Amino acid sequence: MKTRFGISFIVLVAFAVLATCGTSYAQTLIGSPAAGWQSWSVDDILCGEELSGNNAPDTCIPYSGTTLTPAPYWNTEFGASRPNDEGFPAEKNVGFCLTSTGDCQGIGSALFAPGTLEFWALTKFNPSGNGTLGTGGARDPMVYFKNSGTSTRSGYRWNSYKATLYLNATAVPCGVNAFGWFETNSSGNAIGTRHELFSGTGEPRYSCNLVPSSVGSTVTFTPTQYFGFYYSDVSEPACNDGATDPQRLTPPNVCPSNLGGGYGHGCYAYTLYNLNDSRCTNNDTNPNGNTNGDHDFAVFSTNPGSSHTTYWIAGEDPGDCSTQDGDCNLTIVKVSASSGE
Repeated sequence: MKTRFGISFIVLVAFAVLATCGTSYAQTLIGSPAAGWQSWSVDDILCGEELSGNNAPDTCIPYSGTTLTPAPYWNTEFGASRPNDEGFPAEKNVGFCLTSTGDCQGIGSALFAPGTLEFWALTKFNPSGNGTLGTGGARDPMVYFKNSGTSTRSGYRWNSYKATLYLNATAVPCGVNAFGWFETNSSGNAIGTRHELFSGTGEPRYSCNLVPSSVGSTVTFTPTQYFGFYYSDVSEPACNDGATDPQRLTPPNVCPSNLGGGYGHGCYAYTLYNLNDSRCTNNDTNPNGNTNGDHDFAVFSTNPGSSHTTYWIAGEDPGDCSTQDGDCNLTIVKVSASSGE
């Protein structure tokens, strides 16, 4: 746990490695037809602040009180530190964590940070080139993967991948996300069975009923032909319909039997953004846990398009947690081929 600007920044390393050892072991990202891989640099998110010191806030981060549009879409402020950050936006988004810059620092950060990997976006990212905010790099709402499978002498089998937890940050100690993969179809328009890879703190909200997966935890998994990734945000609980908030029911925190009973689950956010639980995209300004904002994913890759691609999957909670949500989770999982393949 790291305390900075009055918040607790929990770093739990989790590598979700989705890569391949050869062409036959390839895992392919599938997205919207117009989407593609985009390049970026540290200066696109620092905007020259590293040259001016702390005399001015980072003008590339759209933070509370501004009307700027994030570019890329994941370049947002993690604002749970306000109002104790002296007017400066908290530089803890995935870009800072992948490059060990800004405020995203921890034990071994620079040693493990992969750098400015290309990211997947619906629109082209256009850096300004002059130390100011760029344009484009919008979120692709439809991202999932295809497991190519392997033909063997004994028959056809699906490939296995290795996941290692790299980061699981939260401003609330008992608000750690769970992370896993889900089954889908060839069109990416359905959510099938979910398979948890790394545990969070569990339900009910902020109870710490479970011990979350620790930094460096590694899991080998064998997904179906078409699959995606999800996380469960315990700080935004939902009943089985994905919409009902058990905190507003009587008795509180308990779902009715027709909606699954019990404490429900942390709302589910998927790489198929349009299929998120509505509790994970609720912009209701009424307090008591309903100012959820947009929970989404960002996907980065080494050597995108090759048979040896490694993916870094980042779950954001939410895109703008300075005004939408106080726990500001960020989960990063690195994924590649299983060493046994």
